[in-house]
Parts: sequence; structure tokens; C-alpha cells
Amino acid sequence: MSNLTTEKPLPTTQHAVLIKEFGAPEVMQYQDGVAMPSLADEQVLIEVAYAGINPVDYKTRQGKGWGAEAIQNNRFDKNEPAILGFDVAGTVVDSRSDKFAIGDQVAALSFEGSCYAEYVAVDAKLLAKVPNPVTLKQAGALPCIGQTALQFVEFADIKKGQHVVINAPAGGVGHLAIQLLMDKVDNDDIKVTVICSPEKYDKLADLIDKDKLAGWIDYTKDAAFPDLQADVLLDLVGDEAGVRALSVLKPAARVFVLPTIWVDKLKAAGEQKQLTVTGYKAQRSGDDMARVLQLIADGKLRLKIQSVYPLSEVVAAHHELQKGDAFGKIVLQVK
Repeated sequence: MSNLTTEKPLPTTQHAVLIKEFGAPEVMQYQDGVAMPSLADEQVLIEVAYAGINPVDYKTRQGKGWGAEAIQNNRFDKNEPAILGFDVAGTVVDSRSDKFAIGDQVAALSFEGSCYAEYVAVDAKLLAKVPNPVTLKQAGALPCIGQTALQFVEFADIKKGQHVVINAPAGGVGHLAIQLLMDKVDNDDIKVTVICSPEKYDKLADLIDKDKLAGWIDYTKDAAFPDLQADVLLDLVGDEAGVRALSVLKPAARVFVLPTIWVDKLKAAGEQKQLTVTGYKAQRSGDDMARVLQLIADGKLRLKIQSVYPLSEVVAAHHELQKGDAFGKIVLQVK
């Protein structure tokens, strides 16, 4: 039976972070008196505890990519402000779904945005309950990077015995993807080489047994990368860093790149070697949300949170994220 009423009166307005134009972090404004979200059928209303921030957030804020296009069409063209944020974890306070009740602790990846707020309405099909002993802080950091890492590694369809190279193995997506790859080292006899700075390489010891790596390429020192004749490149950087990494691959190798905006550039750069270059964008899935939460709960994945900012300090959080040197995830604390 659908739960259509709440146990306690909800506020009529909320605090949220609004943007009215694209630009630098300072275009984001923390405000009170913001309208509460309305609830449609098969949605739940979440009182937000934590909202993760991701590179897609600041690119959207800058006016780049699919997120910015959606905001332009659905908000700015109507002279309405927008609320950023795709990661959310919190407590259900109203529900129009049979699957979730008031009081449930849940997490979701929602490409509709609006998670930089005290309350957000999310489609029930995107939600998963947060299992013990996972905290809401962990759950709020996990949706985008967790689902992306899980789906990205599965999408690459790495075969037994293949040599895989991954760059940025200590970032948000990367620090989870490298753990999933090391599981394949144990079970599928693959080889893994990482491309990262000495600082990030040292930090990998907190996540994996580095003795099981096939190798490490220090991009800050090595003028030319070695020709490893590798089978697969998982490129989490793109642009010139992605182009540079192509030299480790054998002819006709496969390249998987995030974000997808660099696919054409890498295709052109890898044409002589007949490389297959494929981009990937995460698919929102309540089932995958549940899978990755359970991996955390079971201790099969370790999640690193670099820093936590109050929602009111979102500008500072975006400045930190844009430095590009995070180990793990940056999250916003709402409640």
C-alpha cells in the first residue's frame, strides 16, 4: 500500500544552493526560503543528509555537457534557477512508492539534479536502502562514483589474462575501479598497470596490495610511456593525458574513456594503431546502487572520503574538487 502521508509536518520552504547562470563556483548561492519539491507518483521525498559532488557537477555549473544543456532548456530558458547535485543519501520523509516507507535510509544517483538541498524528490526505481554498517556519509559519497566504477569495469568486458592499464586510479571513480580490477587479478589472472603521480601511488597502499600490480607509470617523470603491448586502457582523464596513455597499447587494443567528450580526440590519436575507442556514461540504477552499497557493507570495497563541507560552503568544496588532486571523494553535509 502506498504511503501518502508523513509522520511529521514538513516545512514549507528549505535551504538550497541555487544557480541562475553558468560560471565559476561563485555563481552558486546558498539560500533559504526555497520552495519544497513536489512529489509525483512512484517518487519519494528524501530529507538529505549528505550530497556527493562530482566532476560532472562543476562541468554542469560551467555550462558544459548534457547536464548544462538540460538546465538551460528546463530552467534558464524559463528564467528559473536550478539546483545542482546528482548524489544523495538521507531519510525518506514522504513516499508514493510501495517499496519505500517513511524512515527508510536510502541513497540514489539522480540525473535530475536538485540534491544540493535539504529535500529532494527522487524516482523510487533509482533508490536503494542503505544497509548496515554503511553510514549515510558513505552512502552520500557513493552513488555516481560507485555505479560508474561498477558499470565501467563490467562494460570493458576484460578477458582472462589480459593486461589492463588505468590512469587516475586514486580519484573518485578510479579508487573504486582499481579495487574491482584487483579482484580480477585474483580471480581472472589479469594484469594491471597504473598511471599516476608518486603521491597517489603511495596512497594506493590504503586500498590494494601494490605487489600484485604489473607496474606503475609515473606520468610526472616518464617522458615517454613504455610500450606495454597492453590489451585495454581504462582512461579516466581524457584530453592530452588520455592521448599520451595510448602509447602503452598494442595495435587494435580497446580504450574505454570517461568522460565521453574525449572519445573523438582519442579515436583520432589512435587511428594508426587501429584502436577501438568507446565512451561510457553511467546508467542510473537502483539495483546497481544496492550492489555497490552491499560491496561496501561486506568490506569488499573501501571508500575514501577526502573531505566534508557544510552545504553552505559549497563554493569552497567546488574549488577543492576543481584542483583535480583529490584522493577519493568530497561530500556536502546537509543534516
